[in-house]
Amino acid sequence: MRHAACSIMLVLACTLSWSTALAQEESREDETGDAGETGEQVYETEDVVVTGTRTKKLLKDAPIKTELIRADEIEAKGAVNLLDAIEFRPGIRIDNVCSVCNTTGVKISGLPSRYTLMLIDGMPMYSSLGTTYGLLSLPASEIERIEIVKGANSILYGTDAIGGVINVITRKPGKDAESQLSVEGGMFLWKRAMGYTSFRKGDFGLTLTGTFATQASVDRDGDQVSEMTGYDQGSFAGTAYWDIADDINLTLRVASVLEKRQGGGLGSFLEVLDDQRRSFSESILTRRFEGGGRLDYQILDWLRSETILSSTYHYQDSDYEGEVYEADQLMLYAQEAVFLSLADCYHLVGGLSYRLEKLDENLAEADYVYHMPGVFVQGDWEIIEDLEFVHGARFDYHDHFGAVFTPRGAFKYALTDELTLRAVAGTGFRAPTTFYEYAHGVAPEGYRLLNDTHSPESSINANLSATLDLGRKLNAALECSWNRVRDPITVETTEQGYIRVFNADGELDVVSVEAQVQSQPLEWLMARTGYGYYHYFDEAGALVSAPPSHQINLGVDLSFDFGLKVSLAADVFAPMDLRKVYGLGYNIGVADPSLADWLDPANADLGSPKRERSPWYALINLRVEQRVYKWFSVYAGVDNLLDYHQSDIESPLFFPADADGNPTDADVVYIWGPLRGLFFYAGLKMEV
Repeated sequence: MRHAACSIMLVLACTLSWSTALAQEESREDETGDAGETGEQVYETEDVVVTGTRTKKLLKDAPIKTELIRADEIEAKGAVNLLDAIEFRPGIRIDNVCSVCNTTGVKISGLPSRYTLMLIDGMPMYSSLGTTYGLLSLPASEIERIEIVKGANSILYGTDAIGGVINVITRKPGKDAESQLSVEGGMFLWKRAMGYTSFRKGDFGLTLTGTFATQASVDRDGDQVSEMTGYDQGSFAGTAYWDIADDINLTLRVASVLEKRQGGGLGSFLEVLDDQRRSFSESILTRRFEGGGRLDYQILDWLRSETILSSTYHYQDSDYEGEVYEADQLMLYAQEAVFLSLADCYHLVGGLSYRLEKLDENLAEADYVYHMPGVFVQGDWEIIEDLEFVHGARFDYHDHFGAVFTPRGAFKYALTDELTLRAVAGTGFRAPTTFYEYAHGVAPEGYRLLNDTHSPESSINANLSATLDLGRKLNAALECSWNRVRDPITVETTEQGYIRVFNADGELDVVSVEAQVQSQPLEWLMARTGYGYYHYFDEAGALVSAPPSHQINLGVDLSFDFGLKVSLAADVFAPMDLRKVYGLGYNIGVADPSLADWLDPANADLGSPKRERSPWYALINLRVEQRVYKWFSVYAGVDNLLDYHQSDIESPLFFPADADGNPTDADVVYIWGPLRGLFFYAGLKMEV
């Protein structure tokens, strides 16, 4: 792992020298105007979004409400990876459902994270295993902006887009070559090195990003079982942009991740092999490779085509509480789309797609392979100058579940130049593949996996929003949404000891109201705040983790001419209904428990049940950066400034009760608060 990281950094250092040497030559080309025209084709302004309709729209004019996280905001908060970049936003919550492996996902508007579709440059790259462990591996240095579209969006993107779509737009080369190198360290033996470089030579541009990060396990409560997983991770990504002709553009991206993580029993893997701690330990080796390309061809003024091909391979070799689990997952995606401007007021996009997903698990009763071709069409009709109607439908055929039909309609009405109203009604679906997409934790019976689903999860969504856009001075939005999921999956342990994933009876309904305000009253001051209210009807028992009913976001960014940047961000969470999601559970009945005590259900204290509701709590992050020279900066930050930690109140380990109220084997999925307390870090950054 460390040798691979050194190689990555060496490649970046060599490229840094190469790209810097090209900078003067590029500047001369720009003066002639040749490269300047290319730069216009490659670089997209920060106010343009593409996710809601697959066509470029100014943010304020997009008929499908789109939230935008810009590069300056990502940099100001000091984000390390994708999850850091999207935190502290209304309706967004990073979901951790396992305290010994830190399985993570992204919730949108209160819906479980499996209903969030993650895209990179419009290409699907994550599914089941990849969503579980892959989101931490996308470095923030590779991100130009992030577009978030809430609500069902399967019409354009197919499976998984029930709760919403998060589309990561990667950085593109500008007119001048640029490079960045940063190193930092912090508590819990945290170390990270990141390198980024980009350049453009005529019609060709290239970006390279490499990172290495390592962190030790964290055991806050001293029970010899970690709450925060230790890991070593190395990643590399390269993206090439080529303007083949004035009307033909090609984008190619490759990326790889190698990660080793271990949580649960403290110590090395060998130290816990023959120890009782192995019953609460998970050692996970991940190898992940991504590749994708997009070809845009402006055939005529009124006709454009887009071809997408992408592939993801994810390999995992794990020791789950003494059970060896090995899996290979392959995902292939192909799409051909055509964009037509039939008149000044009517635009049409239609196309064909194909998705293959293959999952081999050594502990599964049957391997999983599905083929899913699809066809979609969507029209965008500007009825009058201020009224726009988006409408269309998608048809997919899943070789296991049959036909899936997903229509959508949306209205946008510009009441004034500043005030826009939007209404959307649509449907979504997702095809479950593995128990990872539902829950993950200790399984004393072992991991014999049984996929017993009979239909895809499907949804209907209605969304109303009002947006006030006064530019950077003031931007405000109010959004109300209703989501209903039919045939949601859930999980149970059978009499044979299998982990069975199946479609539950009943439905999951989530009603949400979200408001956010952002303002830049002064050149050096950016402030934002948001609020979300969520109400859940979960008769099917489909919620994986306890969700908050109220969430408040606050953020302030300061940037001064003398090079000082300060970022403050906060999340406040209201009490969560723990019993509704986790059921009745007990605390351990002995003081200073050893791992052996935890493993024995007889030690559960039946007079000390787990909390019925969690308390209010807040997370506050602070970061300060100072530019020392034009090309050199130093920074320091504190995450979780209040040092709030769930284990200070109760452990994420617990004994769930059976139907008679008796404790059963301990589990690790009882999570409602942060599992890492105060975290201090500092580093330096060099830019050329």
